[in-house]
Amino acid sequence: MGLMLVSTIIFAQRKVDPMERAARQTEKLKKELGLDEVQYKAIKAINEEYAGKHAAVWQDSSLSKVGKRDRMRSLHQEKKDAFNKVLTKEQQEKLAAHRSEQLKKHQSRMARHHGDRAERMQKNLSLSDEQTSKIKSIDKAYGEKFRALRNDSTMAKEDARSRAKQLRESYKEETKAVLTKEQYEKWKKQKSERKRKRF
Repeated sequence: MGLMLVSTIIFAQRKVDPMERAARQTEKLKKELGLDEVQYKAIKAINEEYAGKHAAVWQDSSLSKVGKRDRMRSLHQEKKDAFNKVLTKEQQEKLAAHRSEQLKKHQSRMARHHGDRAERMQKNLSLSDEQTSKIKSIDKAYGEKFRALRNDSTMAKEDARSRAKQLRESYKEETKAVLTKEQYEKWKKQKSERKRKRF
């Protein structure tokens, strides 16, 4: 979920000038963490450095989508380590608490989004109440499976990707079983259109 949050935010922010975003982030941290002038300058430099690195990763056409996400994850950890060299223990804890709170809010929004998604499917595909209920159950079950997969630190990256692919296929098949042939074809078309709009 954390990775999803990061990739979603980054995708939305790629249209914003990286240095402008770095300046805004620094000002926000100065206010939230009570940075002194020395810390402010150091954090500003770190934010600017990694804003440039993030932009370079997203513009690197030689990297796959997964490769970009892996690189972003590494940069996120590097940036966190750099922050920790500048911040006091108390500030680090405050920042960690703030990020944890942001993640909870995001997870709550995502849960509402998935609930809304079943309602949207009901409206867009003219699902019956029974179909909608089944879709909600499928969404909930696969949400739990994906969360368990993301939290499994013992699994190798390739195995995790393979398992995620299997889960997506299973999800698609279970959803297909609930829909009529016409509804399924319309659902596939809508998914394809949304994907094209994102890229």
